[in-house]
Parts: sequence; C-alpha cells; structure tokens
Amino acid sequence: MSNKLVKGTVILSVATLFTKIIGSLFWAPFQNIAGDETVGLYRISFPFYTILLMIASAGIPITVSKFVAERLSNDDHAGARRVLKAASLILSISGLIAFSLLFFGSEFIANVMLNNPDTESSLKVLACAIVFVPIMAVYRGYFQGHQQMMPTGVSQVVEQVVRVGTVIGLTYWMVQANLPQETVAAGATSGALTGAIAGLVVVMWYNSRDLKAARRSGLNATGAHEPLFPLAKKILRYAIPISLASLVLPLIGLIDSFTVPRLLMAEGNTASMTNTLFGIYSRGEPFVNVISTFSSSLTLALIPAISAHVAKQEMAAVEHKTQQAWLMTTIISLPSCVMLAILARPLNVMMYQDDAGTVTLSVLAFSAIFSTLAVTSSGILQGLGHNKVPVRHLLIGAVCKVIGNFVFIPIMGIAGSALAMVLAYLVVCALNMWMVIRVTGVKLSLTRQFIKPGFSTLIMGIALTGAYLFINDTMDLEHASRLTNTLAALSLCVVAGVIYMIALIVSKTITEQELRMFPMGTRLIRLFTKLKLMRPSKTDIPA
Repeated sequence: MSNKLVKGTVILSVATLFTKIIGSLFWAPFQNIAGDETVGLYRISFPFYTILLMIASAGIPITVSKFVAERLSNDDHAGARRVLKAASLILSISGLIAFSLLFFGSEFIANVMLNNPDTESSLKVLACAIVFVPIMAVYRGYFQGHQQMMPTGVSQVVEQVVRVGTVIGLTYWMVQANLPQETVAAGATSGALTGAIAGLVVVMWYNSRDLKAARRSGLNATGAHEPLFPLAKKILRYAIPISLASLVLPLIGLIDSFTVPRLLMAEGNTASMTNTLFGIYSRGEPFVNVISTFSSSLTLALIPAISAHVAKQEMAAVEHKTQQAWLMTTIISLPSCVMLAILARPLNVMMYQDDAGTVTLSVLAFSAIFSTLAVTSSGILQGLGHNKVPVRHLLIGAVCKVIGNFVFIPIMGIAGSALAMVLAYLVVCALNMWMVIRVTGVKLSLTRQFIKPGFSTLIMGIALTGAYLFINDTMDLEHASRLTNTLAALSLCVVAGVIYMIALIVSKTITEQELRMFPMGTRLIRLFTKLKLMRPSKTDIPA
C-alpha cells in the first residue's frame, strides 16, 4: 500500500472517527433534553432525506474521484477540472429537483406514506439541506481523486461540529420554551442545513486555493478540453449504479420507517408509544456508526487508488489492497461488535440514562461487522468498475430486511427489527465478498483474515465477560448511578482493547505494515518492540 494511500486513509480515519464520535455522543444530550419520542420523530423523518440526497448526488462524488484519478494518472489536470465542472452542473440541477420533491411533497409523505403527520415540519427543513450537500460532496470527490484527504477531513469535522451545535442549542431552547415535540424535532433537523453550509464553505476555500496554485504552475493549460455534456453523460452513466449501491443504509432505514412503526401499532401500541419505541430502537445506531467509521474512510481512499491500478493493469497491487482492506476491516469491527454486545447495558445507561432497549442494542451490535465488510467490498467492486453488482446484492438484502421485520417484530418487538438488520447485512456482506473473489481471483486466507482475528476476539470476549461480571457483582451496576456505569464501561473498553491488541500481536495477525495504519502506529510499533511482543517486518509489500 502506497504511503499516500496510507496517509490518506489515516487522515480520513481520524477525521471520520472524530465526527462519528461527536455524532454519537450528541445523541446523549439530545435524548436527555428532548426524550425518546422526539428522537423517534427525528429518526422517522431522516430516511426520506437521505434517500433523496443519495439520488440527487447520483454517486457522483465517488465517480468524480475515479474520473479525476484516471486523468491525473495521465497528467491531464485540465481534464480533472473539467470533471469537477460537469459534476457540479449535474448536482446543482439534481439538488434543486430533490429539494422540490421533498419540500412540496412533505405533506403527502408525512400523512400518507409515513402515516405520521408530526414529521411534516422536519421533512421541509431537511429539504433545504439537499440544495447544499451535493455540491459539497462533489468537491470532496475531486480532492479524493487527487488522493488529498485533508479537505474532506476538515470539512467533515466542521460540518459535524456546526450540525451538532445547532441541534443541541435549538433543542434546548425549544424545550425550555415548551414548544410542541414536532417543532422540536424540526428544529433539531435544521442542524443538517447549517452543517452543510459550513462544510461547503470549507471545501470552496480549498478549491480556491487549488485554483490559485494551478494558475501559478500552469497546470490548467495542459490537456485537451472534453466537451461538457458528453462528459456529463459519462459521469451519469457510471454514477447511477454507484448511487443505487450506496442506498443500502438509507434504503434499509426507509424500510424501517415504513414497517417498524406500523408493525408496532399493529401490536396495540399508541402513536406516542410507537414513536418512543422507535426512538429506543435507534439507540444502537450511533454505536454501530462508530464501528463502521474505518471501513467508510478506507473505501473512500480505496476506490480512486484501485481505479488507478486497474488503469495501469497493476493487478498484484489490487489484490494486495483487497486483502489488506478486508483484514483491517475485520480486526477493527469484529472485536468492537463483541465489546458492544457484552457492555450493552452500561453503555446504554452511559448514553441514555436508562437501560431501555439493552437487548435490542446487543443484537444490533452484530450488524456492524457485516455492514462494514459489505461497504468495504462494495467499494472494491466500484473501484474495479463493477458498479451494478452491489445494487443487486442491496436489493436482496432489502428484501431480507422486510421479511425479517414481518417475521421477528411480532415475536420480539423492536429487538426483532435488530435481528432482521443483522441477517440483511449478513446476506449483503456474503454476496459482495463472494463477487470480489470471483472477479479478482484474490486468494483469501481464512486463517489470517478471519480465524486469527476471531481467536483474538474470543480471548478478549472471555476476559471482558469475566471482568464485567466481577465488576457488576462488586458494584451492583444495575442499581448504580449513571456516572458509575460510565466509568465502568469506559474502563472495561480500555482493558479489552489492550488485551485484544496484545492477542493480535502475539498471534501475528497484524504486522508492522498494518500497525502503521493505526493512529500513532509508529509509536505502537516501538512500544511493542521494546516489550518484545513483535519484531519489525522487513518484507516489501507492493504499493
């Protein structure tokens, strides 16, 4: 793996991890201030916004990174800027169309499709954000095509900080003013708008700086000018299948917005209780999002890098990146899922004050390992040019989610929806990985890729379970304060992480090459070398 890809992955990993942590932690004050019912309204509204946002973006940010990387590999800097111009034109038009559909169709969506009139105001606010987010995303794709991840990382952080600040500030003010819950939920959704504007300002500043540098060096003078509209058609032809593939998360969320509340009401719950239960069901999503952080940032860096290697027919490098991407995804997501499942109760109390939905959280935790591998494998397929394949697998997974909801929710309640989520992602993950192996012929080492990480996770899980039971018996966590549960959960996470890392090193699951991809990886290598837990690798790995 090239140094530039490693550096880009680390930058995006750190930035995305930071934003995911903020995005996860903000649910605690939001839920504490507004309550589960308002959170439920907020959650029910969001999938429609996300679906339309994905359609409006049409997979163009990822496509831009690929097209830009291909042109830069031929030193065609003018062509790279031309791609940016064509994509910006497409997204300006599609963003306005998506805004109109959501804003003017909010009444129909709320009353007929969602059967929840209280979501109308939230949908109108979210519609405004769609105007700005696609343009911001296309500039991120442009810089990712240069394998410059700093603009994406900085804009993500700024966007998230502004968004969360808006949500918490407006929610607190509205609750203090005793405004209706649907108004509070709409105020909270306005964070998507303010965050998008802030993120757009950041990437536009980077673009201005890039233009000035290009003029000074004369790079924009090189290369022939591609006709704009034929280029736009090429972008759309490549982007639309990617857009459909990227709908996996929002589509499943939309399925939940349609089916879960209706199935809960069919079991005899009132509308208010249904919103509350949906809010409780959503408690696990922030935890799962944090776990999926690495694969998301890795995929963003992988697609342009793999596209460049494919263009040069460097298939050995493609195979190596595929193996390493799967390994890094597994060794991070697998222990995180197990840790979340074991510590579900104290983590639930830490975030949301009570332990409602703990069983649901424990079940949902295992969806993260399959969703992260599915996302990483989908990114690899997109980098190889097989854009339609993940779409087919997505539709199969969505069907599995619908069937699972109807089968398990009447039996298990909201925990049944969590189980259906796990099974849906398992199917998508298995199909995506199978197709990557079939297309690339990559040799999958079950021992190194799965058995060794699984064994290390088993050691960590046994140790963590024993430590948790001991602390629970000693401190009676079920009747302890929120602060006590927080300290216990965080302390156990640290201990489990140390045990797992030592198990990985001793079992030689990861080497110096992989360890360098972690934040402060060089320091960790020096530490483990001094402790005689590892020996620096001298094997040359293809870039």
